[in-house]
Amino acid sequence: MTNKLDTSDRSEGDRARSRAYQLEFWPAMMAYAVVLTGVLLWGDLDGGSPWRFLWAVLPVIPTLWIVRAVLRHARRSDDYQRLLMLQALAGGFAVAMIASVTMAFLEIAGLQLTGTGWLIYAAGMLGWILTGAVAGRR
Repeated sequence: MTNKLDTSDRSEGDRARSRAYQLEFWPAMMAYAVVLTGVLLWGDLDGGSPWRFLWAVLPVIPTLWIVRAVLRHARRSDDYQRLLMLQALAGGFAVAMIASVTMAFLEIAGLQLTGTGWLIYAAGMLGWILTGAVAGRR
């Protein structure tokens, strides 16, 4: 009777929550890709028009949909999944903060880097992924 509880297979509830998340997350990612493509093609971000700043922030709009999908997924998750998610987010946040402070000190020391924001973003995402993988293996 209890051997069904000891399997590592995902339950029907887990699969349903995952499907709901996928149905909300991937359309948002598609919208982001479409908007980002439009911005890169027609935004003239290197130009001199003041409209380029509006173009530059346009991809933020679909990312709000992604945030909504992630928050709804966290709300639907059970306590254990929520704990794993929290550990992964905490790891990613800590890595992003350390990367941010490190970049700030390097800039104070005179190092001029372009794309600092992207480096911090990449460090945070990598921290999130690695922490999530490690937390999930325990």
